[in-house]
Amino acid sequence: MLLALVPLRIVVPMVLLVQRLTPVSAQSSPPSHLPPVNPGLFSAHASILINGTVQEVWDVLTDFPAYREWNPFVRSALVTNSLLIPTSSQTPAENLRLILNTQIPPLSLPVNASSKDNLLNTRISIENITKFEPDSHRIAWELLSPDFLLSAVRWSAVSKYTDENWTTWTFYESREVFDGVLSSITQSLQGKGVQEGFEAQAEALKRRVEGA
Repeated sequence: MLLALVPLRIVVPMVLLVQRLTPVSAQSSPPSHLPPVNPGLFSAHASILINGTVQEVWDVLTDFPAYREWNPFVRSALVTNSLLIPTSSQTPAENLRLILNTQIPPLSLPVNASSKDNLLNTRISIENITKFEPDSHRIAWELLSPDFLLSAVRWSAVSKYTDENWTTWTFYESREVFDGVLSSITQSLQGKGVQEGFEAQAEALKRRVEGA
């Protein structure tokens, strides 16, 4: 073997150098709290560590009436019944609807309630809340559309994470999986903008909770 021809005093420093160059993030990362799903044709995903409690992050994430104050991607989220009549409490629950007003690509950070939307980038969708799990801090909704045409299922989760330095964080992650005959068109037209939106919302959520 070629390695046998290399002096030991050279091999050992090489091994130590590789160990020093291995990033900490590659050694340890938060475990996902999202459920396993079929991969679909394409997906968008974002995650971030937030300096706040799980409940604080969850409360911001599920406070849909306040989205316009901080969210550059989902500018508004209206909870309705199956007849699309807004509910009085705006509290999410399974089989209620969400009317989402999104910006694809997202607005530039930071945003507030007075930030002007770009009408050319505005998308309105009607979603069905399929899962609402406040005890495990997970929520999911899916586009109200025939699945064979376009299926879009989004999960969001919040969990506790302690890093290698024993610092405790809240781990936010969100993923949306697209499938169906129209998903390839959706990917080519909006895939990049949707991914940018997921990343922008994660960063904005962190700013909102941490008070930045």
